[in-house]
Formats: sequence, structure tokens, C-alpha cells
Amino acid sequence: MKGVIKEKFGIQVRQLSVYQTYECFQTPNSFFLIIPVSQFSEAELTELYYMSQYLQEQSDPYVSVFIFTKDGELTFEHEGKSYALLKAVPPVTNRSFSVGAELAEFHRKGRGFPYEVKDAGRIGQWKDLWGKRIDQLEAFWQQKIQMPPHEPFDKKMIESFPYYLGLSENAVQYLVDTELDDKPQVTDSGTICHQRMERNTWSPESLIRIPADWVFDHAARDLAEYMRHTFLYHREDLLNQGFHFLQEYEQITPLSSFSKRLMYSRLLFPLHYFETVEGYYISSETEKHYYEENLDSILADSGRYEQFLNIGEELMNMKSGEVFVPSVTWLGKGTVK
Repeated sequence: MKGVIKEKFGIQVRQLSVYQTYECFQTPNSFFLIIPVSQFSEAELTELYYMSQYLQEQSDPYVSVFIFTKDGELTFEHEGKSYALLKAVPPVTNRSFSVGAELAEFHRKGRGFPYEVKDAGRIGQWKDLWGKRIDQLEAFWQQKIQMPPHEPFDKKMIESFPYYLGLSENAVQYLVDTELDDKPQVTDSGTICHQRMERNTWSPESLIRIPADWVFDHAARDLAEYMRHTFLYHREDLLNQGFHFLQEYEQITPLSSFSKRLMYSRLLFPLHYFETVEGYYISSETEKHYYEENLDSILADSGRYEQFLNIGEELMNMKSGEVFVPSVTWLGKGTVK
């Protein structure tokens, strides 16, 4: 890799290290990230390039930007895979900041992106994307039922899928009702978001914005995924701080009822269940144990997740006498394990 970077960019690399999941290196004045991009089409990568350029023009101090090869290419090849080289300011640690306020400001800038986004766009597509995912897993579930004997993971998936199918269909219906009953406001226009906004996407150690993590979507995507990740992996923070993250966000950008309902529909959709089941069946034998543990944790937490959804709905309605987020009446009726 060092040799390829010297050849393609004329940059001498002394030592490669790791930042989050990406290889990286430093020169006296700059910090570089080596990003795998084989999963992107050329059109999608070009859109991400323009987004990063735009945010740099908006004086976002943490955005990383694409560096072209000597031949004027966005990508380079190494051992049969495509990569891009991104340049950023060196990471700053121990910086105190509010994730909610920082994300609201990032979304505010992203809404001003002046070009049409097609390949990296997800806005307005949730219903179709969720529908395809539901249909695929339901067809797979039907096959599994007909194919005994089953591994322990198969049995758990077979038994749990009808519940998560019901939750998924509720999410789709909630989304459809939101789009029929409510009107988007100015702040509901598309913006630069993340594929998955997690707790560690932005932290004092990882403030760099990486275009390979982005999609163009409604801001509710990031808000919902951050809350979901907090529930799944940082339960103590959720208990101690509640929905403080949303309050920080709303100090910069108040959320419309449309935003809140969109966010709630996304939390209703059990993406964590789908990703775990799908991940298990496409993983190698050595990786399967991770997905087995994940599924056990999700199933044990199903009652608490319903409780989390109920509390979220109550808190989002609390500020107003008006019901912003209609309740899903059957949630929380079961026992909390």
C-alpha cells in the first residue's frame, strides 16, 4: 500500500496505522485516510466527492476531502480492490462538544447542498427499501420452515420472525400514515446523513467526517439510528441521560411533527434484527458466533425495546398539548424480560 500511494500520489508514507476501521497515515501537516470504495458506483462516488467539497466550502473544520491521483482519478487499485485517499485535519482528542448540537449544525449545512443527488440519495425511499427487505426475509423464512433439521440460530430465527415481521409492517404503515397525514416543513428537506449514525461515529476521538459513510436523506435517519445504537450498546447512557441528545439537537433545529413521526417509524422498523439475521447467513463460520450472540441479546431485549419506543413517543409529545407522534397501542403489552 505504501508503494502504491508513493506511485499514485507522490506521497512518502512512513507508517500506516488505523483510525476507526480505516487505514491511515500522517505527514508533518496532514492526516490521510485510505478508504475502501469497491462497493460504490462511479456516479455515487462522484456525488460523495461533491458533498465533501461543498462542506469544505461551508467551513466545516472536520470534513475529509478526496485527493486525486497524479492521473486525475478519484480512486486507485490495490490487490484487486478500489480505494480512495482522503485528506483531513489531524484528529483532536479530549475536545468537549455536544453531539446533538454538532449534528444539527451538520444537517443545517447539508440542507444547502445545491446539486441533485440520485445514486447516494435515500430520501423518500424508505418504504420501498423496507418492503424489499421484508419480502426477502419472509421468503427466506418460508424456505427455512420447510427444511428441518435446524441449527440453534435457525430455530430462533424461525420462532422470532413473525413478531419482527409484525413490527416491520407497523413501521411501514406508520411511515405511510405520516406521509399522508402530515406536511413536511422547510427543515424536512434532504440533507447529508450517515449510513449508520452510531455513538462512536462522532466522539472526542473521532470527529472527522468521512464521505464514504454518507447518504443524502432526511435528518430523522441519523437521529433514529443514534438513538437505536444508544439503546442497543450504551444502555446506561440512555438511563442516565434519557433523550438529552434530542434536546441538544432541538436547541439548534426544532423538530417538526413530520420529523418526529418519521424518526419514530424508523425506530419501529427493527433494522438491528434484520442486519443480524442477514449478517449471519452471509458470514463465514468464524464470524457466525458474533451474530448468534447479537440475536440472543436482541430477543432477550424485545420487551425493553418496546418500552424504549413507548418512552420515546411520550417524550416527543411532552412539549406540546398536540399529539405529534401517535402511539402504537399494542407496544409494551407483553412482559419486559
